[in-house]
Amino acid sequence: MPTASDIPTLEATNRPQFVGADCSSGGVATPVSAVACDFRDYEPSLFPCDLDDARRHRPQAPAEETNAFAFRQLRSRRRLTLMLEFYRANHCRLARLHLLAASAITLGRFAGYSRSFDKLGEAFMPVGQSGAPRTAEWALYSEACRTKRPLELREELWLAAHMKDVEAAREAEMDREFQVEAAAHSNDAVWGLLKRHMEVTIGVRLMDHAALLGVVAYETAFAESLRMTVSRLFTAGWSLLGCYAWETTRALLILRREPRRALVSYRRAALALIRHSITAWSASRVFRRGVRARERGRQTSEDGWPLLEQVLGERITEVHPMISRFYTNPSRFKVKASLELHTIPAKLWSWLATLIIGQGFYESDQREIEARFRIFRRADGSMHFIRELYCKNALRVFDSDFIVRDVNGHATLFEVFVDMKVDVEMEVEPTAEGGLLIKSRSICLRGARLPFIGLRVEFQSRVLKNSLGRDTLEIDGNLLMQPRTRFGRFVAYGVMRRPEHLGCIHYVAEPV
Repeated sequence: MPTASDIPTLEATNRPQFVGADCSSGGVATPVSAVACDFRDYEPSLFPCDLDDARRHRPQAPAEETNAFAFRQLRSRRRLTLMLEFYRANHCRLARLHLLAASAITLGRFAGYSRSFDKLGEAFMPVGQSGAPRTAEWALYSEACRTKRPLELREELWLAAHMKDVEAAREAEMDREFQVEAAAHSNDAVWGLLKRHMEVTIGVRLMDHAALLGVVAYETAFAESLRMTVSRLFTAGWSLLGCYAWETTRALLILRREPRRALVSYRRAALALIRHSITAWSASRVFRRGVRARERGRQTSEDGWPLLEQVLGERITEVHPMISRFYTNPSRFKVKASLELHTIPAKLWSWLATLIIGQGFYESDQREIEARFRIFRRADGSMHFIRELYCKNALRVFDSDFIVRDVNGHATLFEVFVDMKVDVEMEVEPTAEGGLLIKSRSICLRGARLPFIGLRVEFQSRVLKNSLGRDTLEIDGNLLMQPRTRFGRFVAYGVMRRPEHLGCIHYVAEPV
């Protein structure tokens, strides 16, 4: 974790002094001094226009404080410049919120007023002054964007990186440093706005630590923070919104002549604020995903569930140890998947289920799909199992619980789709050569058993040798048309011309 000493301050040893003509009057802009700093291809220099802007906001400040204000504000503009460049190449919906906040801070000159506020600005940057990702978490996010991973995965990585930054800033006590600095300006109305900004941003981040520990989903922590931010902004934050609106209007209407340099202009910052104020609504999808994941449980990679042992009892010895390990904790395996759909109706129903319910996938044209299995422990101890499949730019999800219940004195495996209130009772049987067969027996909707219509799902697991001679686990999830009566089979196979095997999801898993 970085500390306060790891984050460069904005104060220069040799503070710049005012020299040269006034930029706003059309004179020749002469830089006051070049202050050594690790900006990319750029050494920040104070020009008269920068000092004029500082005097407008701090008219009674001594020259030394005016120079420091102007220099910190240059840093703030440089950060916004770097963020705009970074997010242009590494986009997700949450980036709009980040750019919205950075634009507002730049226009409000908050970093100019506060040294600790400026440190926080550096701490929350996705990139360093060289333009490269600042932390390993931001490097993972950037790599996911470069390889065009699904949007939901990029947003999860963005949240992980940003929350890690917030946690690091708190461990370095930067928020406390700001409170001490703000207390020294308790009678200044502008500092009241700075405190309000801190309250509606860092002050609402109460669940970030729990998200980093895996107790709640990143999206859930974000959803709670976003809800509180919006609530505070539109209840006690009107003065802050008014400040943003005034500085945005001023930047758009007043022409400021500046020298050409690698800095975003105030007009462009104002346009960015307006643009991202309009498009920030798209983050509501992440909010809804966070609300849905609120009860998913604690993420775990070490714990396991003895599901097969409970259901099979002594017969567990008939199952290959790799299969037993997989069903104990699927997250310990790396997985590839592929889909076969043998009929047009099967393709249609798969597409509709994915579109309407949000479960499953229909991309049967991809020969190999990268997948990720994740497990979570619910409050009742049950296993919440999420299968994520990366279908080109889309993320497809199977989301269910696995629970062992007592049925007529026998331990029985159930797959439960909590959102849909659907329980599927499963039969579990060992097969030849250490394999395993799991197939559906009955389906209940809100506790009521549905009539059997001939459709059945089964999962056949077996361990095979791959081309390198290593054991791999192959699982075929088959969708079958298997009516129980002779008349039903006549209707399905003879009249409707449906094959018995409608489709198959094929998984290949290897231990991590």
